[in-house]
Amino acid sequence: MRISINKVQIRKSLIHFYTAIGFAVVSLIFYSPLLDGKKLFQSDINQYEGMSREITDNRDNFSDEIYWIDNAFGGMPTFQLGAKFAYDILAPIHMLFRFIPRPAHTLFLYLLTMYILLMVLKIPWRIAILGSIAFAFSTYLLIILQVGHNTKALAISYIPLVVAGLVLLKQHKLLPGFLVSLVAISLQLRANHYQMTYYMLILLGIYFVVYLVDSYKKNDVKYFIKYMGVFALAGIMSLGLNAPNILSTYEYSKYSTRSQSELKINPDGTEKEKSTGLDYDYITQYSYGVFESFNLVAPRVQGGASSEDVGDDSDLYKFLVDNNVPKPQADSFIKSVPTYWGNQPILEAPAYIGASMVFLFILSLFVVKGPFKWWLLISFLLSLLLSWGKNFPLLTNFFIDCVPFYNKFRAVSSIQVILEFAVPLLSVIGLHKFLADSNLKNIKRSLTIYSVPLIILFVFSGSLSFAGLYDDYYSNGYGQEIFNQIIEERKYIFNKDIIRALLIGGIIFLTLRFSRLIGRNFTFIIVFIIVFIDLFTVNNRYIDKDLFIDKSINTYQLSEIDNEILTDTLDYRVFNVSAGLSNASTSYYHNTLNGYHAAKLRRFQEYYDYLSFHDNEKLFNSLNVKYIIGKDDENKDQLYQNTSALGNAWAIDSLLVFNNPDELLNKLKEKDTDISQVALGLMNSLPKDIPLSYDSSELIKIEKIKNSSSHLTYNYESISEQLIVFSEIYYPAGWEVYVDGDKSNFFDINYLLRGMVIPKGKHTVEFYFSPKIVKTGINIRIITIIITFSLIAFMLYKENKWV
Repeated sequence: MRISINKVQIRKSLIHFYTAIGFAVVSLIFYSPLLDGKKLFQSDINQYEGMSREITDNRDNFSDEIYWIDNAFGGMPTFQLGAKFAYDILAPIHMLFRFIPRPAHTLFLYLLTMYILLMVLKIPWRIAILGSIAFAFSTYLLIILQVGHNTKALAISYIPLVVAGLVLLKQHKLLPGFLVSLVAISLQLRANHYQMTYYMLILLGIYFVVYLVDSYKKNDVKYFIKYMGVFALAGIMSLGLNAPNILSTYEYSKYSTRSQSELKINPDGTEKEKSTGLDYDYITQYSYGVFESFNLVAPRVQGGASSEDVGDDSDLYKFLVDNNVPKPQADSFIKSVPTYWGNQPILEAPAYIGASMVFLFILSLFVVKGPFKWWLLISFLLSLLLSWGKNFPLLTNFFIDCVPFYNKFRAVSSIQVILEFAVPLLSVIGLHKFLADSNLKNIKRSLTIYSVPLIILFVFSGSLSFAGLYDDYYSNGYGQEIFNQIIEERKYIFNKDIIRALLIGGIIFLTLRFSRLIGRNFTFIIVFIIVFIDLFTVNNRYIDKDLFIDKSINTYQLSEIDNEILTDTLDYRVFNVSAGLSNASTSYYHNTLNGYHAAKLRRFQEYYDYLSFHDNEKLFNSLNVKYIIGKDDENKDQLYQNTSALGNAWAIDSLLVFNNPDELLNKLKEKDTDISQVALGLMNSLPKDIPLSYDSSELIKIEKIKNSSSHLTYNYESISEQLIVFSEIYYPAGWEVYVDGDKSNFFDINYLLRGMVIPKGKHTVEFYFSPKIVKTGINIRIITIIITFSLIAFMLYKENKWV
């Protein structure tokens, strides 16, 4: 008997092993250019490489980790730029999944973690493979990889594993459940995308409520509290293992654009909207349309992506050719037609989860019983409603105003990751249940609910306007005749995808309707093929294989302007006006005001907004911008030198004190405010009894002699005491200053910069960036590691399972 059991276990293990190998192969085939030694050009990762150049250079040349960079936004912490911290025992586990190159390894994780969850739920392995494919190949999860949202994708990939740990605990498997939960939550937090973690907490919060009610009904609250307590313990341990990341991010968030502004007035003089987080318009800028939500089942119901390739067989192409548009120009135009007519600013692709999956999801609502269904259904509905953002203000405003931390995150449409998880999960569970009993009554109900809204849309499509947000621009730019053809193209792809969705639903219905006749195995094979074709045909519209480039290509090639700037070996900053503030291309080679980050320092953003609106000269001079890249009359990049830049540090003659930042910035913008002679400070941040008058003519020198990101050294000499303004970003949480080795104090000047009073004589002034929060986090991590292994050993001892 023991031998037969072993054979069964070996067979099951081999199935799982071969499945994992198959997932890896599928991931590599999907990103097949990786096999030719290429890499995927991801726009956001390219920006990140520009931002993090200083970090990677430091790692290549030194053993220590830096937590401050100078090459972007005038200077900022690295906590949200891939900072590394000591004693990271999770790194080897993370690297274990990196045996295939990016982004294939993340696709592999999508597949593997959903498969593990379905195995824990005791779903047959073949159906579990289907569920894994449905989850991993939903369009949104692939598009975020294409554009370079790697940390978001990684954080999402661990959500099924977190749920698997919770399910194991629910199944009375406390030790395996604890271990899986601990590893999964730790890795999810380590991915360092707290917006996705927040959405996972919403998902888990709904689970808690649903199962609390269920356990109360079943008189099983005691065990519910027990296993949720073990899960909470795994969460607490995970927080400890990620303490350096979490604590440093939390501290940084107080100073980032995600925090409450100190200002009450906008740069244009209007009253600023009061908020403890991001502005309402910024939070809800990317709000899914109510009607647009039909693209979950019909991808181009509102035009698909912002622009689509409509093909050379389209009426639009024929119209262009018939109207004597040169063929190369017509070929180029039809590859990027503005078909999208929703209200989001830009859309890489619709969040398509599969018409086949939606049909199975509806079926599952009838065939799956118990709290698990209600958990996923409620999660689906809440996710969808919240993704509507400003299009459903009643719920959105409640969450922004009343739900903690919800207002810290932008792009509310991304909460659809919850339904991206819920739909394939419940769908394959429902398919498994249906194949077990084949209740034809449920399949007929499902067809009705699925098809009726689509038929109504198709029948009444003529009443839709097909008018988009930027149509005035398109009609003026392309001419009315071409624009009319674009509208016709929108109508055509609308009807085409509605019919496509009806056909897919119809085929699924017929397959399941005659499942008893053709048998379960053949039924499953047909459903598998339909789901595969359904998802892959849509994904092929939006996955751009042309984005793969040779690994040896450096996307940051030195230009003539770069080389010209680099001949200047002094200390200065560059600003690329042509690229715009949110672009890190210039940051790769230079210290700049430019950069690319969703959570830059709040004061920098406000200072930039204020002075760029009123007085660019003060902006550039105060931040030591010596070189400006702009455009000449022929729209080519041109280098301009700013000879008025104030340098690394300067002395002033008078200090003006203000009660609040609005007063300070109003004075700063005035033309007669000479920041080379006058400093502006805030009453609540200046030292008591600070002198208001100085004689800058008695300063002999203030020069920077050491310039590394975390250590700045100046030689100072003056006949009298001076108030020195440093062209460095004020950030009090980590920067310390010493004069001749003795700790001193600095304060904020001109709202953004550092200032300090230095006594007369010769002195060495040194700034060090050594954030205490990092040391605290590392200490907590060490303690947590000790406690974690001790706890695991104790649990093994209790179960008499010594390893």
